[in-house]
Amino acid sequence: MEYDLTRDILSELPWEKKINEQKTQQRVEIFYFSLTTCVYCKKGISFLQDNKFNFNLMYLDKLDLVQKKAIKTYIQSKYKLKTRMASPFVIFRLDGDDFISNGYDPDYWKSKLR
Repeated sequence: MEYDLTRDILSELPWEKKINEQKTQQRVEIFYFSLTTCVYCKKGISFLQDNKFNFNLMYLDKLDLVQKKAIKTYIQSKYKLKTRMASPFVIFRLDGDDFISNGYDPDYWKSKLR
């Protein structure tokens, strides 16, 4: 299984939608790649939920090995990661631009979620 790097495949992936009641309109779309056993992933999910952000969640360790490898290869290539894909890996999409976080970094996240 391979994904075409010239296409945006994020909307086609098997996401769990996490909907939180918001007080204002959310401008940023969030794609959150996680592991079920990752402490920092759980902290990040709590951060987004506590701050009432909607987000798309995917547990990579719940996918079959072929699909997991294809997604990780796509992410690595599309975003030109110099290191391996960390957990959590988050894509913040705002006005058509993608900003990535390769690991738990709430200060950076806050800068993208304003």
